[in-house]
Amino acid sequence: MTYPPQGDNAGQGNGYTDYSSQSGYSAQSAYGQGAPGQSGYGQSGYGQSGYAQADYAAQNPSFGNAGAAQIGPPSNVGWAVASILFFWPLSFVAMTRALQVYPLWAAGRHAEAEAASATAKKLGMISLALVALLIVLYVVFLFILVGAAATAGY
Repeated sequence: MTYPPQGDNAGQGNGYTDYSSQSGYSAQSAYGQGAPGQSGYGQSGYGQSGYAQADYAAQNPSFGNAGAAQIGPPSNVGWAVASILFFWPLSFVAMTRALQVYPLWAAGRHAEAEAASATAKKLGMISLALVALLIVLYVVFLFILVGAAATAGY
C-alpha cells in the first residue's frame, strides 16, 4: 500500500511507503500522524506516552551533598567598579578577575574561582585606600600651602 491512500494517486507507486505495517511503527503512520483515534505526535509504539518526561530527581544519583545548593564565592564586581571610580589603573585586573569568578566556578575550578574573587576584592580595597591616601595628602598639601602663604606676609 502506498501513501497517501486517498485521491487519484491511491494505489500507484509514487515513492511514499506506509511504515505502519512494519514492527516498531505500529502506532504511527509514515509522517508521525498516528492512527485514527491517537494523538498526533505521540510515540506510544515505543513504550512512551507522548511527550511526558520521567521524573529526573528519581534518576539522578546522589553524590553525598548533591541536594544542597552549592553557591560559589561572590564575584566582587562592586569592588571592581570601585576600582574604576577611584583608581582606574587597578580596574583592568580587578574587573577581569571579577568576571572570571562564575565561569571558573561553573567549570569546577573552585580554588581558582575563590582566588579570583579574593583578588578582585583586594584590588578594589587597594584602590579605595590609594584614593583615601591621595585625598589625605592633598589636604596636607593645602594646609602647608596656606601656612606658607600666611608666614610669607601676603
